[in-house]
Amino acid sequence: MDFFKRYGAIGPSQQQSPSETIQRLADRVETSTLLEDKKAAVLGLKGLSREYRKETGEAALLPLLKLLKEDNDDQNLLKAILETLITLCTRDSPRGETPNVGAATSDVASQFSQTILDDGDDVISTMLELLGDADFYVRYNTVQLLGTLHLHSGEELQKRVLVSPMGVGRLVDLLSDQRDIIRNEGIQLLIAMTETNADIQKIVAFENAFDRLLGIVDEEGGVRGNIVVQDCLQLLHNLLNYNVSNQNFFRETSGVQRLPNLLITDPSQTAAGRNGLPDADADDEIEWTVQHARNMLVVLDVIRMLIQPGNTNTVSNQTAMQQCGTIPPLLQLALAYEAPSSVRSQALYAIGDIIRSHEANQNLFQRILITTAPEGDAESDAKPIPEPAIVIVIRLAVGKRPQGVAVNEYYIVRAAAAHLVQAYVGGNPDAQLALAATLTPPGDAGSASEPETHQSAGSLIVSVLLDWRETGSEDVWRVWYASMLLSTILRDHIECKEQALKITIGDIAQGEEPFPLLNELMSQARQAAQSESDARLSLAIFTLVCVWLVDFPRGVSTLLDESSNVAFLVEQINGSSGVNALVQGAAAFLFGLVYQFDLEPETPMSRENLYPILSKRVGADQLLIRVQRLRDSKEFQYAVGLASGTHSNAYGGIPIEVYFDNVFTDVFKKHCEGFRVAVRLGPGEAMANPNYAYLQGGMAGYAGSVGSNSAPGTPSLAGAASISRAASPAATLTTSTSAPGATSVYGPHPTEHMVAQSEFDALNDKLADQSSQIEALKHELEAAKAGSKIDLNDTSEQLAQEREMRARAEAESATYAAEVNVLRQELSNMQTQSLEETLADDSTGAVKLTELESQLSELKIKSEQDSSNWNTLRDELQKKLANAEKQVVKAAAAGRNTNKKKEQQQATAIESLKRDLKAKDDEISKLNLLVEELNEKVKAVDGVEELKEKIAGLEKEQEDLLVYLADQDQQSKEYRDMLRKHGEDIPLSDDDDE
Repeated sequence: MDFFKRYGAIGPSQQQSPSETIQRLADRVETSTLLEDKKAAVLGLKGLSREYRKETGEAALLPLLKLLKEDNDDQNLLKAILETLITLCTRDSPRGETPNVGAATSDVASQFSQTILDDGDDVISTMLELLGDADFYVRYNTVQLLGTLHLHSGEELQKRVLVSPMGVGRLVDLLSDQRDIIRNEGIQLLIAMTETNADIQKIVAFENAFDRLLGIVDEEGGVRGNIVVQDCLQLLHNLLNYNVSNQNFFRETSGVQRLPNLLITDPSQTAAGRNGLPDADADDEIEWTVQHARNMLVVLDVIRMLIQPGNTNTVSNQTAMQQCGTIPPLLQLALAYEAPSSVRSQALYAIGDIIRSHEANQNLFQRILITTAPEGDAESDAKPIPEPAIVIVIRLAVGKRPQGVAVNEYYIVRAAAAHLVQAYVGGNPDAQLALAATLTPPGDAGSASEPETHQSAGSLIVSVLLDWRETGSEDVWRVWYASMLLSTILRDHIECKEQALKITIGDIAQGEEPFPLLNELMSQARQAAQSESDARLSLAIFTLVCVWLVDFPRGVSTLLDESSNVAFLVEQINGSSGVNALVQGAAAFLFGLVYQFDLEPETPMSRENLYPILSKRVGADQLLIRVQRLRDSKEFQYAVGLASGTHSNAYGGIPIEVYFDNVFTDVFKKHCEGFRVAVRLGPGEAMANPNYAYLQGGMAGYAGSVGSNSAPGTPSLAGAASISRAASPAATLTTSTSAPGATSVYGPHPTEHMVAQSEFDALNDKLADQSSQIEALKHELEAAKAGSKIDLNDTSEQLAQEREMRARAEAESATYAAEVNVLRQELSNMQTQSLEETLADDSTGAVKLTELESQLSELKIKSEQDSSNWNTLRDELQKKLANAEKQVVKAAAAGRNTNKKKEQQQATAIESLKRDLKAKDDEISKLNLLVEELNEKVKAVDGVEELKEKIAGLEKEQEDLLVYLADQDQQSKEYRDMLRKHGEDIPLSDDDDE
């Protein structure tokens, strides 16, 4: 109440209400002429604004803004005004108010903030100018007020800052303020303003913000610093995120070269030894705080953002990171046992992103060796064993989990390690073959009984898959990721599949019969199904075998060597209870692939033997329903939506939907359509079907079309030629119609031809439909024949019905054959008409081309004449220069000029003229080359309109050359006048007479 007594009436009976007092103070702010009165009134409003925010803002906001723009010389007054405005615009509820009142106050604060932003005289520009004030409180409160306004209406404030000439520059200058509190507030404001505004991002970046931010990070202790380091790194992230120009600028200003220093925390964080286990005797183990982990995660996020797949700068950034040595500290960080799992996983993801689809980086990663300490006594004399980095990474993915680390926590490290392996193998068939060469069965060097540090990468994967009872009970994800990595190695590589097929289980010396690894995996899947273990174990083996057998008939033949495999798959497909729906779908897809790719001539179970099992015991419809349910499952859709090798968010636990890896989902999507058609075709129909080679996916070698594009190591089938000859007329027609389009040299077709082509395509589609219907009728006919052979004891009535059905089918086949012939004739006529129209258009184009060649010849002659004129002019200029030099020599010999200084000036002038003439000669030569280049470009022009434009451009160039010749003549005349002024006797030329 002191304010009311001070500014109210004298008597207590005349005491004013708060609203009246606030109004009187606002009037004093607006009308007082003395600075002290204004200051006292502002201080009074400041005190009342905390409790009476709405009344103060409605009465005094505009006067305060006016005073801020007009009287901004007194720091104390500015401080009071800014603090009052901050109080009015702050969303926080005043102390003691109820929640409802607080909500109303928040609306009032937004209203006052919008009033400030809508100010016609642009008070925002005044605030930006106040950022340059040296006073601490003025600068600090101005930054706080801008931040408060940005919370209410960020886009509007950003627009006002952009229109101010030095607005963004003043904000960036806050980063250089020596007072930490102001600098930190400036960082927070820039983070908010650069989050989505690309224009502000560019301006801030070109104000040298990268160097300033990294300098602050170094001053604050690097990634082990406090939250200020995190804010600086977050601002750096905002400036680079989705901004290609800023990423280019960051790379060109050596910003990428400074990133490795941010990754190095301590040289002691090398936990590669002891299989990633910590050293029990290490007393100087680095301690990772929560803030340290947060800072490191932002750095890793920045690195991954610069090399996102699909960006235009990704390859350049990958190269820059490899050249500045980013991979070694990332590997050290990934292998640091004491580091949080989230940090280790992000480091592995970053390495994978650096080497993905980059051959040079993949080769560099292949050569990296990591020295690991031998297991056992730490004081042992055993020497450390250098191992390839890829072996260590695979060990992280499928090896034993370190003690004391939960399964859910270590899962994200396994997922990141698998991503790195896929990035190393992707697009690198040599790496696939190198890893496949390390696949060794248990019992050889690198058996399951030996420590993991003594095993090769391939032997470790095989050991984990075969010893799933122990590994699966401890951590099911070991088996799951081992299956995924082996699928990655075998995918789309025939030689790798052949190499894996050679692996056998069993020691002959001990009397054990060798058993192929493929069949051993099927045996392990059978045991996993019987033990009612986690469904992921069975799915891991089934999906691995599916990837192995696609486009690989020899593998299918090996699987069929064990007859129990087919019975096991049928049992899983037909199971009605106790069988997981996902396992049923995977088993159905595997059985369909076995039937589809059973193409070996000496297969243990031919397609004729498999077809009754498919059609009778399983049923094609039942098989497809199982596969469709798998495809529609949320678990499969979740896997399809994941990026390559990414099966976690790298910050949390295990997603419950993870059942399938990306390798299997890619193979499934690629072969699903062909699979659906192949399982409905009979054993004899499949090879005669014209679309079967296409349905096989990559099976060109097995379908009889081996060519230069066949995959290395792809075998060919003995009956390839006969299969090609068995193709239907529809297939031949499709091939012939595509040839003209592929070899045409006549240029674009006219509009009429485009219409004809569309009609041709429609008729071709109709022809394909008719062919498929004929094939269906043939299928019914064959089924009727097969039924007549099996049911020998049927009644004569049934036989009569079968004959009638065959007759009807043959009649319909004849009808459809006639329709096909009609359609083929229509297609032939359409092609003939289209070709004639194309040739007619080509004859017209030939006439136009002859005219263009004539114009080109004339232009060439004219260009040669101009070149000759240039040479003549150059010779004349050289002669004139020689005469001038002779005149100077004669004058010097006769003693006309005894002034040495004047002789030096003349010699200097002559040398200058020589240089100028030489430069002109060089320019003339360049222009001649330009004319020749233009002539060559004109020759290469095919289009009529484009050639006309080139000719017009060349004529314009020639006109420019003529103008340039006139300029040269004028300069030559000026040079002669200069020689005459120096006392030389230069005879008059024809040009001088003019």
